[in-house]
Amino acid sequence: MSLVTTAERDAVAVSAPRARGRRRPRRGGTTRTLLSQAFVWLLVAGTWETLCALHVFSEDLLPSLHSVAKAAPDLLTQARFWDAAAHTLQSAAIAFAWSLAIGIPLGLFLGRNSFAERSTQFVLDFFRAFPPVAVMPLLILIFGVTLKMKVIVVVLAAVWPVLTQATYGAKSLDEAVVDTVRAYRIPAWLNFVKVVLPSATPFIVTGVRLAATTSVLVSVAMEIIASTPGLGRLIGTLQFDRQTPMAYVCIFAAGALGYAINWLVKRFEDKVLAWRPIDTGE
Repeated sequence: MSLVTTAERDAVAVSAPRARGRRRPRRGGTTRTLLSQAFVWLLVAGTWETLCALHVFSEDLLPSLHSVAKAAPDLLTQARFWDAAAHTLQSAAIAFAWSLAIGIPLGLFLGRNSFAERSTQFVLDFFRAFPPVAVMPLLILIFGVTLKMKVIVVVLAAVWPVLTQATYGAKSLDEAVVDTVRAYRIPAWLNFVKVVLPSATPFIVTGVRLAATTSVLVSVAMEIIASTPGLGRLIGTLQFDRQTPMAYVCIFAAGALGYAINWLVKRFEDKVLAWRPIDTGE
């Protein structure tokens, strides 16, 4: 028992320097960043309003920001908006969960099994480059325009960041760590829990963040293309009815939803990876 405990401690100690440190923000840096971000937002808004004032684009294509802001309260108080947002969030959440359930275990397995990785590399690279929307007509024929069809397409798009990052994370072990594990004859399950998983976690969390935003964006795109319930179909309906400002409200709402999910995953990342040393920059 003491041998396992010593090996466990030494393996984790060796792997610790490989962890990426978090940089402590400098004093005044937060205020400067907020001011610069506000300036960029004002620059974008000013450019938008200028283009509208000069009538560079028609009102049906690019409505003014004040007309979008005026339409926002009206749309946000309608039940159809919240119903559409719920459908988008539902499909994105289901696809996201499936992407994690498939990508993380498979990526860890491939990352620690070089023969399996080499054997599947061509197939995985092929399907990674294959556009998920291309299989949509076939899936519509099989499942119809249903939630299941949309979830499958979203999973085909969102699973790859998780799978790739998990594979890379599992392969990123330092040779010194591998030698320590081998020297102490640490059991495979203990090696996985105490060495492989902590080393791969930072990479996996990055893939999780990418998959979360991808799930939302592809869900909205699928709703526009296949006219499945959600924000995407509502955007198409509003544009068809020439209610362009309200359509832009939905577009901003979809972007805000993706940003909120990314923010939540980032907060989760800070909690999960709290063990990482803070880089003071000294």
